Amino acid sequence: MLISNKRNTKTWAALLLSGVLLFSMNTTGYAAVQSEPLPKPAWTSSSLMQSQVNTEKDVIIKEINAVPAKNLVYVHSSQPVTKTSSATTLDWQLDTLQALDATTGKVKWNYIFHDKSGPYTTYSDSLYTSYGTAYVYMEYSDGTKKVYSFNTSGKTNWVRTVTAPSDLYLLDDETLLIASSQGAQSNGSVRTALSLYDKKGKLITEKTINGAVLQAGNDRIVVDASKRTKVGSYWQPAANPKVEIYDRSLTRLSFYQFPSNANTQGDGGGESLAILDDGSIIMRANFENTGNKLMGFGTDGKLAWGRTIAGNAFIQTAGSGYTLFTGSKLELYTMKGKVTERTFKDQQPVLMQVERTQDGLYQLDFAKTGYIVDPETLKDVHVYTTSASVPSMEGPSTYINHVFYAIQNDTLSKYVLKASTEK
Repeated sequence: MLISNKRNTKTWAALLLSGVLLFSMNTTGYAAVQSEPLPKPAWTSSSLMQSQVNTEKDVIIKEINAVPAKNLVYVHSSQPVTKTSSATTLDWQLDTLQALDATTGKVKWNYIFHDKSGPYTTYSDSLYTSYGTAYVYMEYSDGTKKVYSFNTSGKTNWVRTVTAPSDLYLLDDETLLIASSQGAQSNGSVRTALSLYDKKGKLITEKTINGAVLQAGNDRIVVDASKRTKVGSYWQPAANPKVEIYDRSLTRLSFYQFPSNANTQGDGGGESLAILDDGSIIMRANFENTGNKLMGFGTDGKLAWGRTIAGNAFIQTAGSGYTLFTGSKLELYTMKGKVTERTFKDQQPVLMQVERTQDGLYQLDFAKTGYIVDPETLKDVHVYTTSASVPSMEGPSTYINHVFYAIQNDTLSKYVLKASTEK
């Protein structure tokens, strides 16, 4: 059994809509590319399952990331540990980072985050640079927490022990931000230690701030600086947070207090908070009696506009633009306003996936037809169809430079798409 376990809406999201898999353009007159069957795999790897300890058969795929410049594909996976004694529980995991040769599919190296008789993983996360460095965060059953930096040969560049639960973020110059927080204090306030590292693992700067990091990327860090409210035994974040925006130097640029009738948690799908390539920010909120709005914060960190959107709109960003998918209509916007739109028509309910690809395009997958779409024009880059022999991309996968890498059962397969030709 294979399970996808993406975190923080990094990439995987689903939207229920009507559909059969017939495509129609809007009146703006896009040129359609030739539809192509998804090809048979160029290769399929051996099993990604590990047998070093007594694990269940589930393979949880945490991340797939291709690095064309190094001819590598990373797979970060986790397997639940079977309880055999009081020393193990089903909440523990065996985490593995594997690097496969992108030409042959053979495993080049395999790192297991567990020493014999040592602690197991209880939580993990990973992210990857364009030049092949892999950063992996691990929380262990003995309470220790570590950040690993791996090079493309499978050797650790460095390992850092952190004292509090942490999140990892890459900024636009591919420096690493580690945000560590102990959670809410007795009065509801939250303190977070921010540490920024360069490519060699050297500490650039650090600072402890009031609040919890909501998102970071490009040259911006978005923080919820509100106190939390205790409900039962749990601390709940504010529905109408005070949002503070920092730059890469950890200097606060601005703040915005959402009004009391706003709720930033809940409605719609996709990215509720996103940082665009130019450093501007969009954030979704539902306002009592008036409905959903998308709030746009400019490159100076200040609120620039509020745009009314449908409550069921699905939001996805790429580059310096964002899309709203509502019903069958996909609309493209920048911070300045609407650019274009197109329509997908269908006749029966299907589950659809929308995400941003590794190379910054949009990917839309219906039951039997998928689209790779240009983020600046919404024109097709690829239109591909699936069949019983070549299944859909519903499982964990990644796309970059006309190539899919996808998990089927417990193996990884490579699918090479042909260069699209216009009709």
